[in-house]
Amino acid sequence: MNIIFVVDILLSGRGGMETALSLIYHELKQRHNVIVILRGASEDNTWEEGIRTIPLSQKLSDLIPRNVLLNIYSAALAKVMKDLLPLDIIVSTGPTGVKAATMAVERLNVQVPVVSWLHFNLDFYYKFFEDLRAADGHLAISEGNLKDLQCVFPEKQNKLVYNPVKFDNVTYVKRPSYPVFLYVGRLAKVKNVDHIMMALAPLQQNHFELHIIGDGKEYKSLLELSNQLGIEDRIVWHGWRKDPWDVVDSASSLILASDIEPFGLVLIEALSRGIPVISSNCKYGPREIVNASNGWLYEPNNLEQLTSILGGVMDVGQPYPSPEACRESVRTYAVQSIAERFEQALFDISTHRAAQQE
Repeated sequence: MNIIFVVDILLSGRGGMETALSLIYHELKQRHNVIVILRGASEDNTWEEGIRTIPLSQKLSDLIPRNVLLNIYSAALAKVMKDLLPLDIIVSTGPTGVKAATMAVERLNVQVPVVSWLHFNLDFYYKFFEDLRAADGHLAISEGNLKDLQCVFPEKQNKLVYNPVKFDNVTYVKRPSYPVFLYVGRLAKVKNVDHIMMALAPLQQNHFELHIIGDGKEYKSLLELSNQLGIEDRIVWHGWRKDPWDVVDSASSLILASDIEPFGLVLIEALSRGIPVISSNCKYGPREIVNASNGWLYEPNNLEQLTSILGGVMDVGQPYPSPEACRESVRTYAVQSIAERFEQALFDISTHRAAQQE
């Protein structure tokens, strides 16, 4: 198949979308011709290594009227796609790309199905449902997202594909002699890293460390909070790392305290390394990943419950998930398996579209 990915936002080069796209790309390209059309150059393009990307030269601003934006965007896509014909299917990472891609196909007067592959929960896109309705089908990264898609777009081909994680050459992270907690991700308000700090503060009588890998707008306020809580000497700030797991020597548990997580890729990355996880029971992904065999869920914003779980991890007498159990719990998310699901979903949507046109 000739597959085009359309990325309709400007990428930092450091996010989960880049990780998922890179893993799927490298797996699919073994059997298909795959090209990624970027809305513009990535802020950090190191993630593009080994990937055939085409950044659009046309400047596309969300500040201009949407109908004008879509016309400019679709014209720019059509110009690039014209030299890539024939195409079998187009996968967009967002609603603007879906609509612009369908318009570009019309401009070129070719029959090519367009599919969405959304990386946020569907309610994030509520203003753009009509744009998403232009798609022939939708790829869901969680069971919760699939249910939402089936509710809003019941007439479409909606397929569950999840997100991939790399298992090959991934080694277990050793267990430390004292509690070492880990946070990996953006320092953004929605991630509630402050909740993690506040939940740990009552446990200062115990010896523990919190390692934070990532950066973002909340860094300064989090640094101030750590001083206010008196735990500044318990926190190790690693900043952003291209390969965050390279700096993880040992860990007792990874913590995710988000308000919302469409999937929770970092949970699977930790579990694949044998690290138990603690996560808020937020929409949607964590509740589909975390269970009694690999970690603990707590109700969002319930800091007392989170403190209780953290205290249990610090108690050496408590039962604790084994590294092997953690890894096995997420083996179904290995990139090879997810790429097969992805591949089958694209085939099914394409076949359904062709049957409708007969």
